[in-house]
Amino acid sequence: MIEIEFKNYQNKPYKHIDNRISIDTVKKYITTPEKIARHSFLPFLHYNKIFSKYVGYENASDNERPIKEKIRSLMYAGHLDSFIYKYYSDLLNYFYNLWMIDNKLNEFSVAYRTNKKHQSSINFAAEAISFLSKMDKAFIIVGDFEKFFDTLDHRLLKVRLQRVLNTEQLSNDWYNVYKSLTKFAYIEKETLENTDHPLVLKKSSSYFNSIKDFRKYKKKNKCKLNRESYGIPQGNALSGVLANVYAMDFDKEMGRIAGQYEGFYRRYSDDFILILDIDLLQEDYGNLFVDKIQNIVYELANQNKITLQKEKNEVRLYEKRVVTDISSNQTHLDYLGFVFDGENVKLREKSIYKFYREARHLISKSKVVQKRKSLSKLPNRHKIYSLYTDFGCSKYYPSNFITYAKRSQDIFDKLSPQTNNMMLEQLKNRKKKIEKALGYRIHSRMENK
Repeated sequence: MIEIEFKNYQNKPYKHIDNRISIDTVKKYITTPEKIARHSFLPFLHYNKIFSKYVGYENASDNERPIKEKIRSLMYAGHLDSFIYKYYSDLLNYFYNLWMIDNKLNEFSVAYRTNKKHQSSINFAAEAISFLSKMDKAFIIVGDFEKFFDTLDHRLLKVRLQRVLNTEQLSNDWYNVYKSLTKFAYIEKETLENTDHPLVLKKSSSYFNSIKDFRKYKKKNKCKLNRESYGIPQGNALSGVLANVYAMDFDKEMGRIAGQYEGFYRRYSDDFILILDIDLLQEDYGNLFVDKIQNIVYELANQNKITLQKEKNEVRLYEKRVVTDISSNQTHLDYLGFVFDGENVKLREKSIYKFYREARHLISKSKVVQKRKSLSKLPNRHKIYSLYTDFGCSKYYPSNFITYAKRSQDIFDKLSPQTNNMMLEQLKNRKKKIEKALGYRIHSRMENK
């Protein structure tokens, strides 16, 4: 019996074509296969989310800040549709977990899993680095899938979905859900925000009064449609586990290689790490093992219609507590936000830089407002203190980078006590730096744990 925790099905705050609803009103509908088989999914709303990416001063051109913009294409489903995707995600996770356990692959895929609760990317990074640090000599590949969700082959996805669901043909409800995520329709969010069409609502919790009004609008304002034989939208509850299903044959073969050479393999969504024993590799391939293993990995990716980002793939060697590149230059391993040089584990410098940069930006903006409005006290103090000081999180800002660093320190100290874990050391001057930006002292006690 599959147990579904419907209490976790929360109403989403965003504005969409349909109105917000509670899970209690639609629970019977989304759990009735006959209803879902006939369900007409609304188009996704598409938008581009822009992230600031620190590239390091060494990678920045002259007179340019070491910040570049990274654009991620995201789509979000209607309110009823999002509950359907959540429910089918829970179902698929159940069958995927069983399949992975039965095939002794459960440990290899770690993202979007319902049987790995209370674990995060910190745990998985600590696990990998701890394993590596205990080896005498190791060969490491850290890889990245290029545009993973955007390039999933529909035919392969369907075949593997059927395998996990243990069926030769998708049931009508599953086929309808699958079709909605492969031949998906979408509307640019910006189009609805900027249109003067009389049926599109501006000051409302939804863009239309009714689905009937949307259908009228759609007659003359056609939705865009994915006509390609690949790609699923990123940003809904089901896409992550579908991506896992898609990659399971790749995981199986990579895990087999790891077992053959007494190594380690993990994949976290589109990031993976492969660690192999060099002595065993040399027994099979001599000094050609670097090229040989890389070729095998790339061939596996090609077989599974996965593209690896060559510029992001790292090949490293580890020996005598030193990490080098294949030219024997001392360097580091970069994995899931952590950097390992053979002895020390740190947070990425870009993460530290971003933390202080965003703090200074918010404080500077707040000072401008204070001056313009002649305020006696600095505005946004609650946000500043919650996000950038040891006052910690709050109701409106439930997490911050400092608590992330503390959690990282704690997890690495437990899972990888043999490495020198320096996350809090990197932030030891945080109080002084924030006070300098503020221009006054804050009465909070800085905690190291």
